Amino acid sequence: MSFMKRAGKSLADVIPGLGKLTFDESAGKIFVTSGTGVIGYRVAVSLLEAGQDVRVGIWKGDRQGMDSSFGQGVADVLAAKGAEVIDFDWANETDYAIALEGVKTVFCTLPHIEGWADVFPTFLRVCKEKKIEHFVKISFLRSTHNFKGVSEMARTYRENVPFVAFHGTCDDLLEQAKSTSRISYTILCTSHLMATPLLLQGKVLREEHKYVTASYGMGVNYVSPNDVADAAVVVLLNQKPHRNKVYNLTGPGPTKDSEIAELLSQHYGTKIEHVELGYHAYAKDVKKRGLQDWQVRDAASMERMKAMGLDESKASYTDEIFQITGKQPETFEGYLHNKSCMRPGLTFP
Repeated sequence: MSFMKRAGKSLADVIPGLGKLTFDESAGKIFVTSGTGVIGYRVAVSLLEAGQDVRVGIWKGDRQGMDSSFGQGVADVLAAKGAEVIDFDWANETDYAIALEGVKTVFCTLPHIEGWADVFPTFLRVCKEKKIEHFVKISFLRSTHNFKGVSEMARTYRENVPFVAFHGTCDDLLEQAKSTSRISYTILCTSHLMATPLLLQGKVLREEHKYVTASYGMGVNYVSPNDVADAAVVVLLNQKPHRNKVYNLTGPGPTKDSEIAELLSQHYGTKIEHVELGYHAYAKDVKKRGLQDWQVRDAASMERMKAMGLDESKASYTDEIFQITGKQPETFEGYLHNKSCMRPGLTFP
């Protein structure tokens, strides 16, 4: 549920970590790069309901497996809540300066796109030119001096998954930005988002009632987008203690994909068959969904990492969601029941 909508409760009631904080008025206008994203939408709604000045970027292009009106529907909802909604396309560099005009804080969720090596450095350069003061970015798990087990797992993922390597390189650039600009940063690194399998397999879930994986029965470190969004709201509204810091946000513990299939079956009242494939068979299955080769490679590489069992170790989990928000991580079952947080226009299966 979006924070301010819980009857009779303030933002600090919903996110206990905000209870002892004074909001940082210097946050100024906040630009959310993707209002249609699973995290960006939640963050934008919460910031608006907290009375913040928010500009939200919306990409209205073709989304595989989604209704063509999805982007406009989200834009309409956010505009009704008071957001300044603009068209924003990562592939169009001219959009960057327009989006960042008058902005002091950026909340960035990078989409899974080809050509990222050019996109993020260019966006960061424009942020420097526009005198952005604070940049909050969502990433994948990253090696830090804390939580040795997580750092080891993060290094393995970065070495083997192009998508994770992409985020790692972007994070490196962002950390270096403070030496050549006024930009400070907070990087919120997450394990596997609970929304990812639903988004990646939405059509298969709806039409074939199947959930296809290649994790070989290993538990997976799934984290709720709701928890990540809560943490983002905290660091956006109270920036000072979180400046130039990296956090690793993980779930409550390993969850097997077979358990997720059962949870989906119970939640939607429809039997969802769990189909466990080998790595190469999984890659072929993903390819059949119409994804491009680079997307297939990333998806299959992620499954290979899951199958290694890295996520099953207790050392692969942190308490940083609790430290930031004051709440314990949401379970997968809790995430499925928390429908009021979800973006309008999407249902699963």
